[in-house]
Amino acid sequence: MTRPRKRLVIISVIILVAAGITIAAWPRKKVEVVRMARVERFPELKAIVNGTGEIRAKYSVDIQTEIAGVIIELPVKEGDHVEKGQILLKVDPFQTDTDVQSARAQMSALEAEAAAQAFQIASSEANMARDEFLKKTGEVELRQADANMARARESMNREKRLLEANLLSADQFEITETQFKVDEAQVEAAGARIKQLEAQIVAARANIEFAKTSRDAALQRVEAARSSLRRNEDLHQKTTIRSPITGVIVKLNVDVGERAVPGILSNPQATLMTIADMSIIEAELKVDETDIVNVKMGDPGIVIVDALPDDRLVGSVVEVGNAPISLTSSGGSGGMSSSSSNQEGKDFKVIVRLENPPAALRPGMSCESDITTAVKSDVLVAPIQALTMREVELDEEGRYKPPPPEEIAASGRTVAAEPPPRERRKELQGVFMVERETARFRPVKAGITGEMEIEITDGLAEGDEVVVGPLKALRGLKEHDAVRIDREKPYRRPLRRGVRVDEDEEKKG
Repeated sequence: MTRPRKRLVIISVIILVAAGITIAAWPRKKVEVVRMARVERFPELKAIVNGTGEIRAKYSVDIQTEIAGVIIELPVKEGDHVEKGQILLKVDPFQTDTDVQSARAQMSALEAEAAAQAFQIASSEANMARDEFLKKTGEVELRQADANMARARESMNREKRLLEANLLSADQFEITETQFKVDEAQVEAAGARIKQLEAQIVAARANIEFAKTSRDAALQRVEAARSSLRRNEDLHQKTTIRSPITGVIVKLNVDVGERAVPGILSNPQATLMTIADMSIIEAELKVDETDIVNVKMGDPGIVIVDALPDDRLVGSVVEVGNAPISLTSSGGSGGMSSSSSNQEGKDFKVIVRLENPPAALRPGMSCESDITTAVKSDVLVAPIQALTMREVELDEEGRYKPPPPEEIAASGRTVAAEPPPRERRKELQGVFMVERETARFRPVKAGITGEMEIEITDGLAEGDEVVVGPLKALRGLKEHDAVRIDREKPYRRPLRRGVRVDEDEEKKG
């Protein structure tokens, strides 16, 4: 080998070694391994809202007693079908029976007192009527006596003139004068009699008013006694408890010989039994606050009861709650608190009425329901897990502006592009696609959300592939990140409701 050739070989070797060292020292980007899923077109997509709860009867009654006492009869047992008005149990009626008899006797006594007052009023009115008649008679007698006295006065005056003229004897004048005095005395007596009768009439009228007041008081006492009697009779009737509805006894908490306690809210033992009308069965569900805005009256729902997993019960929404079922607040029940407990999600009540409930259903059974809130046909869809949120830069027209690729400085360090101003940044919903082993963010517009897919209204086309996992890699993925598609683990649809196959694999791996 000639000297120039040897020199050329040595230089080439040195260059290769230097290049190898440089390449080895060159900083490498981390390559994320991702799985892809294809954007497809579904003939139909349903927006589903899920809720959990329990089966209940629309009409359910907790039977309680208003009478404290020992149960002496209990002709029914749990599971019995009862008709409205049927006897359920009897409480010992001895105490209420004696109360009824006492109230009845008291009312009879007060009625007799009121009758006596009425008799006194009638007697006083009769006496007053008699005195008024006597007064009128006395007035007639007074007028007659007054007329007689006037005639006697004229006779006396005439005879006095005759006596002065010696035409009449003194004896005859005395007789006429005496008659005048008698007539005058009769007038005075008749006037006094009239005044006496007037006083008696006033007294009788006062007695009548007093008697009427006493009678009214007696009648009010009679009404009070009658009300007390009705109350005691009502309590006596309530020692026999009858069914208020037609239904099934779903719970029986007492037995013969036990003591029934009047029902109060603070004493749950007061409930003797529960009767449910099983003709109308509903599922009472709890729906998350993020989903309740999509639920409306009449939405169809499928209910699956834990005890009957093979039965898909059809129903529809008949009630949507307007307030949370419960408010979590460390500061008490009054108002909201700034504690972290208030940041927890809240649930709202939704009632789904079942159309043809099976006879095996029992109130209180746990259940789950899928409520269909919207349906669309011929829909372009992507897996829900492909969607992500990123804060991105917008151009002057408000459209997404991809950042430039990161540059490598002479020192070998990665130099990121200068972040855009705050007013030109915005959080957008989108997906990541892979172009030339590089992640590219693409904003999309979404429509309704299905069980595992979401409608894409803008930004993607049928057949496009989007990154769906692993979730850890997807959370941190950025524009221009180096990625490698894992074709050995393609995305597969879930085998069962609510569980993704790829999530199971991630947990295992």
